[in-house]
Amino acid sequence: MVGIQKKIKQIILISFILLAAKACVPLQPTTGSGSVAQNFPTLKFINTTYSGNIGTVQLASFKNGQFISSKNAVIGLDKNESLQLSFDDITSQQQLYQAKIFHLNKDWTQKSNLLPMDFLSDYNQFSIRDFEYSFDTKMPYVHYTLEVPPVKISGNYLLVVYRGNNEDDIVLSERFMVYEDKAGIAYEIVPSNVVSQRRTHQELRFEVLLNRVNILNAGSDIYPVIRQNSNWLHAIQPKEPMRITDQNQKLVYEFYNGELNFPGVNEFRFIDLTTVNFKGSNVININKDAKPITALAGVDKNRSHQAYREWNDRNGAFIIGNRERQTNELVTDYFETTFQLEAPQQQEDIYIVGEFNNWEINHKSRMKFDPTKGRYTNSYLLKQGYYEYLYYTANSPHYELEGNYVDTENEYDISVYYANPQLRYDQLIGYVRFNSRAAR
Repeated sequence: MVGIQKKIKQIILISFILLAAKACVPLQPTTGSGSVAQNFPTLKFINTTYSGNIGTVQLASFKNGQFISSKNAVIGLDKNESLQLSFDDITSQQQLYQAKIFHLNKDWTQKSNLLPMDFLSDYNQFSIRDFEYSFDTKMPYVHYTLEVPPVKISGNYLLVVYRGNNEDDIVLSERFMVYEDKAGIAYEIVPSNVVSQRRTHQELRFEVLLNRVNILNAGSDIYPVIRQNSNWLHAIQPKEPMRITDQNQKLVYEFYNGELNFPGVNEFRFIDLTTVNFKGSNVININKDAKPITALAGVDKNRSHQAYREWNDRNGAFIIGNRERQTNELVTDYFETTFQLEAPQQQEDIYIVGEFNNWEINHKSRMKFDPTKGRYTNSYLLKQGYYEYLYYTANSPHYELEGNYVDTENEYDISVYYANPQLRYDQLIGYVRFNSRAAR
């Protein structure tokens, strides 16, 4: 009997020890009432979305309250220019969204060493309170807008939107640039000095004039960046000027081995989704009874062996619009749009790119080969409007399915950064945007 009582006491003692050990185990983070830790996305310093229900992100620029562009988020410092962010949450429920602004270095690779008070006059947390519900649409959504607060200094910025009060639960990020008028920029487009690229590439020559800023080491502290059609995929940053003249006041960027050559590519392909009752340009089928409405694009073909044909495009931009009901954008619906490319199966991946998907090269933009049809397809949920796009291959030449033509009309911009050794950030001291035909 005594032996049994002793065993019972031992069991009770062991149970208490186990309970105590369990109580010392740290609790795992949970989401709401669940018990599974939530993995939040990693912030990237690019234009992108991190949530599948976020659509039609636009960062539009305004001057004196008048709309300028929804394609190029670049504004002048102290020029009565502003930015407005808009996006859709494709759901029927309103959520609390907030935004923060980060100041980045000239290469968009890391945050600068500034505190928010160095570049903002307000506390760096902005609630997005302006929202409206869609109505009479197959796909319900909530449309949000935010007037981006003004900043106090020039440079590269990233606007980040997140859910609720959790800064880790990010849903989108958008780049924007703010420049000062401290450097003049002269430019021209000339035939390529590389003989093999005379008919396919556009060569840029430019000069940076530093007569409005005092810079001791212009050759090493000035960093120009050139883009074609607001596309960061292949932006060029020449390491140093070819020569410096006029007592370090003029930096000449004129090269002879293709350092500033851009492929002319071709005029952009396009699709017109502005109407649901009729088939717009490059639309061969619409099913408005489906939820969401479906649209099938025409079959695109390889254009690399076709003769160049000029037409007026928007250089990769997209415009939201509804031809049936133009008075209210909240009745503009979403289409599940399938693109088609007729091409034999390639060893390398093919992507569809344009401003509508931030020119991103990833699994979402990759075209999938359908062996039963002998063509590539990919689908995007797109808000009604007009969209331009190109096909991009993983290996160079990247636009081999489009062709490259020196006569293609493109837009270029040049940004001039100053890595001022006396400051903790990179200044954007000059900016210019121009058309390739006007620059010849």
